[in-house]
Amino acid sequence: MISQIPLDPVAKQGFLSKPRRPISSLPRQLPHQRLVFEYDGTFVLGDRQLRGDDPHVLHAASVSVVDVARDHSTTIQVPINSSGAHDFTVAIQFRCTVDEPIEVVRAGLTDVTEHLITYIQAYPKLFELGRGYGLHEAHELWTLVHAQVKAYTTVVPCALPGMTVEFAGLNVYAPDEIAQGRRRYETSLHNIQGEHGLRDVKRKLDRDFELDEQDFLQAKGHSANDFTRQEAALDSDHQITEATKIRDLLNSGPGAADGLYVTVRDLSNQQVAERYAALGDREYSAIQRGIQLEHDLQVVQAHARAEVVRAAIAQGLFNETTGKELLATFDEIEPEAEVRDLEGRTYETRAEVTAGDTDDDFFMEEDVRG
Repeated sequence: MISQIPLDPVAKQGFLSKPRRPISSLPRQLPHQRLVFEYDGTFVLGDRQLRGDDPHVLHAASVSVVDVARDHSTTIQVPINSSGAHDFTVAIQFRCTVDEPIEVVRAGLTDVTEHLITYIQAYPKLFELGRGYGLHEAHELWTLVHAQVKAYTTVVPCALPGMTVEFAGLNVYAPDEIAQGRRRYETSLHNIQGEHGLRDVKRKLDRDFELDEQDFLQAKGHSANDFTRQEAALDSDHQITEATKIRDLLNSGPGAADGLYVTVRDLSNQQVAERYAALGDREYSAIQRGIQLEHDLQVVQAHARAEVVRAAIAQGLFNETTGKELLATFDEIEPEAEVRDLEGRTYETRAEVTAGDTDDDFFMEEDVRG
């Protein structure tokens, strides 16, 4: 609260000069401070504007700097017993205000901490409050100690000369080594939890990555399968279209297959010309074969009709009337040579045979005509 500085006597400067103490040799006053001079066995409160020739300034043996700020916080620490071998530490805060600077200097209150400890130690019950509590129960003990100290400071206020002292609060701590060990434990626990949390986060990220990768691979597989199916479907459609074209071409008429063969890719001009020439020969041969087959068919038909006529003659059914009727049934497209051969033959005239005169083995006229 205060600090005291001894002052040296001011040396005489001359016979006619008036002695003065340099103001610069005095402590500098801050707004919340006052100077108290010890002069001629008493104490004098200095003014804000000091003069070096003032008697209490010029002849002062010491000067004290007093902090007059209101509600200056001061904390004291006292140990109290616990249920174990270690003691609790009770830190009690007070609000202190200097009301009379001269009284404070006269009482020598350079540090009020010792006076406040003496004041608290005058309450012996405080030091027995922790005997039923372990060091891990400091929080529960705080409630009891706070109530007791507040009651004590209210009933028995702290009386320090020239000052006002009020109780402001307290804290209860385990011993420093216990507190340090607990801090180390809590720090280690926090680190372990942090590492565990990081492992959990990493594990979750890895699991999410694996799931995302699986989803990607599945989607990729589905896409590949869809593409393959679409490609196969397009290929099938293309094959069906091409097969349809080939079928329509083959059904378009004779020589279509050969024409398709000519259109094969990668053929040289010479090869194409040769294939067209071969196709021409094939078409000519086909026409010739068609004419020959038609002629052979007509010849066979003419022979068949001639055989019918011969059979009728052999059965005695052929006469002039019947022959003409048979000849009339021949097609006009029959070979002329066969017709002339049939007409040029001489047949004997036989009596006309009626149906009743013939045996059962002979052809009936209706059968021949039919």
